[in-house]
Amino acid sequence: MRERILQLVQELVAIKSVSASVNERQVEDYLYGVLEQIPYFVKHGTHFGQIAIPQDPYGRRIVYALVKGHSNKTVVLLNHHDVVGVEPYGSVSDKAFDIEAIKAALLQTELNSEIRKELESGEWLAGRGSCDMKGGLAAQLAYLEDYANNPNKGTLLFISVPDEESFSAGMRRGVWFLNEAKKDWDLDYRLAINSEPNRRSEATQIVPVGSVGKVLLVTVVQGCSVHAENYKEGINPLGVLASFIAATEGMDSLTEEYRGERTIPPIWLQARDKKSNYDVSVPQRASGYCTLQAFSKTPQEIMRSFKNLLVDTIQDFRVQRKLECPIQVIDYSELVQLATAIPGYQAWRATKMQEQKKFISEGWGSYPELTIKYIEELLDFVGMKEVVVLGFAPPYYPPANSNAMNKPSFAAICQELAQQKKVKYEQYFLGISDCSYCGLTTPPLDKYYEKNTPLWGELYNFDVAAVARLQIPFMLLGPWGKDLHCKTERVNIKSLTEELPKELALACSLAWR
Repeated sequence: MRERILQLVQELVAIKSVSASVNERQVEDYLYGVLEQIPYFVKHGTHFGQIAIPQDPYGRRIVYALVKGHSNKTVVLLNHHDVVGVEPYGSVSDKAFDIEAIKAALLQTELNSEIRKELESGEWLAGRGSCDMKGGLAAQLAYLEDYANNPNKGTLLFISVPDEESFSAGMRRGVWFLNEAKKDWDLDYRLAINSEPNRRSEATQIVPVGSVGKVLLVTVVQGCSVHAENYKEGINPLGVLASFIAATEGMDSLTEEYRGERTIPPIWLQARDKKSNYDVSVPQRASGYCTLQAFSKTPQEIMRSFKNLLVDTIQDFRVQRKLECPIQVIDYSELVQLATAIPGYQAWRATKMQEQKKFISEGWGSYPELTIKYIEELLDFVGMKEVVVLGFAPPYYPPANSNAMNKPSFAAICQELAQQKKVKYEQYFLGISDCSYCGLTTPPLDKYYEKNTPLWGELYNFDVAAVARLQIPFMLLGPWGKDLHCKTERVNIKSLTEELPKELALACSLAWR
């Protein structure tokens, strides 16, 4: 098992399956190739395959495999096969996908003493995806191979999805697949195991049993452009946006608490003006978006609190600078109401949505970028003056918590696993994961989010009712890893190749009882 996992992880890391790229298809072909050589699937060929993601710009697919045991009690092995980019590696980025070469290259760079000691010890593997999460994927795949030799207990469903690092197109399609598989193969989902990397606190492994919710809040500021000498008569959208960022960025007062755990504070991922040339005049527009986490808050509650905060921020901004120009704050749905009253709006929107669809299908822009572009064009169509528009951009992750699903069998699994291994269960994984789509444990997504998300519908959606039907309790049980998304991303070899396989076997056995 150890040597097989090491072989798989080395081969998987070598595939440059950066998220939101055609390269993800290479790892899908690799996984399919591994599966088709397993004797169980040579005999039962229809129990593995690939599921295309409709209208996906990169032609990506879900890879799945079903090993039927002596009962329909089913454990889902869930993972993603995409990785983030290699920009953080800088001058050694060309070696980021080679496990041996990147370790040697990193040791030639400046590292802190802890990282250097771990890399020199030979006890850790480095490389893009080694930790997040091709290590966990390799362990799950090796366990699947092993169990398929003698499936004498329950049923195992392996599912590997693309796009987790970007917009979860794979898992949003996976919701449909999991529901169809349950019906077609008469599966009784007892547990889903996502082998994302785990943290450790001393010798205790941290195992989350929930996944935090997330929205992406978009802000478009339309100011009043004037010559610099007439500054008091105008309003600089950069100043407004900067003030809003200063009032929200990293603010612990805007987090949510649950059982001693707290969400990550608001983080602005982009902020920029829309001025394309230089002159001594105030920009007309600025925009940005920030990521917001939630344990239980709805999108409407989040929008309401940020809208109120923005109104106060703008008032302070104007008063402190003695600005004459007023500016109002609205949400996207209010802008749509104004547009609806204008003749030709529906035809205009249909044309714009076709343009957006083309942009997405040809990979010309991301959901947040296209959301901002559309709001700006709608402002032009309506002809509004000084205004700030708040809306949402995909992706949306519902908060999910396995304990809230009230499945007695899950509680028993957690209790017995903790008796055999030193673990601490966390209520929520703050790294955001596809487990958000394993089941709803908060009120279903309301129409407010849909109405305030310009791209909701044909361009972005997921079946909320299908998520609610799944209700699969899950845990994020993976190898000990560090520095995911950084150039020093690494995974502990013993945890990956010796401990995790035993943990997977134990958790599955408990779920199959």
